[in-house]
Amino acid sequence: MITLAILSKPTFAGNSVWRFVQTEDNQFFAFGGVTPACKAFASISELRSYYKAMVVKYGYEPGLTPVKPVKKAALLSDPWGPSSELPLHLQYELEALSA
Repeated sequence: MITLAILSKPTFAGNSVWRFVQTEDNQFFAFGGVTPACKAFASISELRSYYKAMVVKYGYEPGLTPVKPVKKAALLSDPWGPSSELPLHLQYELEALSA
C-alpha cells in the first residue's frame, strides 16, 4: 500500500485525518475522519476529485495539522478564601477532584 496524500483539519471532536492510498493491485481508497470511514474509488482521477473537494469544500489542509493545546485552569492558592478551615493541600485535592 502506498500513501498518496494526507489531509487533516482540527474539529471540535479532535483532529480529522484522511489518508489517500493505492494498493498493490491498483485499487484506490480514502480512509479516516473523526468517525472512521473508508471510501473506494474506481480510478485515481476519482480519488483526486474527492481530494480536491475535501480541500475546497470542507477546509482540509495537506499534511498533518498540529493539535491545539487545551488550556487547563490554574489552581488558586486559596480558592475558598482566608476563612477556609481546610489546610491548603486538602484544598488543592478538592479542586483537582472538581476539574
